[in-house]
Amino acid sequence: MYADRFAKRYADVCVRAEELVVTDRGVTTTAAFSAMYDFALRFIREHDGARVARSTARIALLDDARSTQAAYVDVALLPTVGKGFSRGVKRWLDQNLGARYDLPALAKEFGVSTRTMLRRFGDEAGETPLAYLHAARVRRARHLLETTDRTVASIAADVGYRDPGSFGGVFARHTGQQPSVYRATFRRRDGPRGRAPEAARVLTSGSPSRRWTSTGRSADAR
Repeated sequence: MYADRFAKRYADVCVRAEELVVTDRGVTTTAAFSAMYDFALRFIREHDGARVARSTARIALLDDARSTQAAYVDVALLPTVGKGFSRGVKRWLDQNLGARYDLPALAKEFGVSTRTMLRRFGDEAGETPLAYLHAARVRRARHLLETTDRTVASIAADVGYRDPGSFGGVFARHTGQQPSVYRATFRRRDGPRGRAPEAARVLTSGSPSRRWTSTGRSADAR
């Protein structure tokens, strides 16, 4: 979230924002506080091997397959980059995510040449319009994967990709995960009002089992 600011303040430091754990010359740093678990598993893996690390992860209920923090970044919290021109282009692209990318048409929409479009947008936003469009499409796809049961192919088409395979490649480059894996990790299971799922729950040994009724209230089953 603050990687760019950190990189600017400490210009002699190479910031690898997508990594969970980085070790350099005997010093190890981690990303968000939960990444300390990734560090612990890496430490175990390096000293006792992959089998012991996997067993430790199972006992501790940890995901030992995480390799990047890209999928966990909340883009809504990131600062908006760009000035008036590039922000206008971004807004137009956001409103036309499903349309085929056409640089000449985009430039015409803003009354400039394609060369001027690329130069001005790049100077202000630090990327190309197409790169921004891919990122915006992935943001939309992430939301749909988290909140709907639509198929990956349907979501891919909705955000402008006719080929689900191409969509999967773009999605993986931005998040480090394939769409199906991302959905399994981040799917929001709570219903419309945060109601608990209608699934049986068993309490501690010796206690009566408790189930959730269709009203969301619990009932003891003797």
